[in-house]
Amino acid sequence: MTNNQKIFIDTLENNARISTQELLEKIYQEMKQGTVEFEINASGQHNIGGCLWANDNLPLKFIVKNPGQRVGSMGMKNTYIEVIGSAPADVGWLNSGAEIVVKGDCGDTTAHCAASGKIFISGEVGTRSGALMKNDPSYSSPELWVLKKTGSFSFEFMGGGIAVICGYECENLPSVLGERSCIGMVGGIVYFRGKVSNLDKTVDTCELNEDDKKFLLNGMKEFLSKIDKPEIFDKLTDFSEWKKIAAKPYQTKSKTVAIKDFRENQWVEGGIFGCLIEDDLNVYNLIETGETKLKASSWQKEKNGKKCVNCDFCINNCPTNAIYKENDDFKIKADKCIGCGICKGVCPVNLWDIEYKII
Repeated sequence: MTNNQKIFIDTLENNARISTQELLEKIYQEMKQGTVEFEINASGQHNIGGCLWANDNLPLKFIVKNPGQRVGSMGMKNTYIEVIGSAPADVGWLNSGAEIVVKGDCGDTTAHCAASGKIFISGEVGTRSGALMKNDPSYSSPELWVLKKTGSFSFEFMGGGIAVICGYECENLPSVLGERSCIGMVGGIVYFRGKVSNLDKTVDTCELNEDDKKFLLNGMKEFLSKIDKPEIFDKLTDFSEWKKIAAKPYQTKSKTVAIKDFRENQWVEGGIFGCLIEDDLNVYNLIETGETKLKASSWQKEKNGKKCVNCDFCINNCPTNAIYKENDDFKIKADKCIGCGICKGVCPVNLWDIEYKII
């Protein structure tokens, strides 16, 4: 039955908060009855508005207050979500076509992995927002519009889509994209207004062309209308204040650098946790050997009545060539052994032991 009704859901019942599962079950049940408009007074429940299809493919609408994480996660085409106020992390995570409007700020990873649809934010977004955005040419390109600024590491590994960072009331900031934005970016476009710093070396900053200006002019009207800010249209369409970021062609990107060079010359100054500890900039092995490994190997020539059969499976399968033979006895090079236990696993008579070391 389709009745296109609208329903209000309060997530506090008898002064007790209902769970995310209970809220989503209410939504599913209402949708089966034909409900397509929801007004939800949430209390931190997750995943509101995500991955839903209405009967007869009718448009779905959600007006939400006080949501939890992942508003519009995997949101589908024909879904409209409006958040009254701010929202925590993962707004529009894996967005697949929904239109999401947040009339406030958003937490980290807004539009993370977005593949289609539009996300409009009337405030700022947190760290790693826009990361891994992508575009399938069979669908409309994902868009992320932000009135103010992003946190650091935004748009890392971006592969497609369009982001617009307006820098409104952020004119005095050193960067409207935070620090180290666009790392690993291989596709898509980031339009920005204001200053940026510490962009990744794999991207270029360019002036706008006429197509860019046309896109921003048309899109800005929709964006500002959605967030109830039409009065600042003229201010944000002074294109002398705008630039765009795009990935460099693969052929022009720098060659791979050694980890040591990266740590000393390209890493975050003082280390990524430099505010907490002093980084000595040493590069350590991914797997420890010698005195610092967690497990130690040992071999016995005879154990439990069984003797070595000289199959050499341990030598032939050791990944670091740490085992060698001396006078029919197997020895271990401590500086090469990683304590992986392969020798014990391949020995047909179980003469190898692996023990945890006390460090």
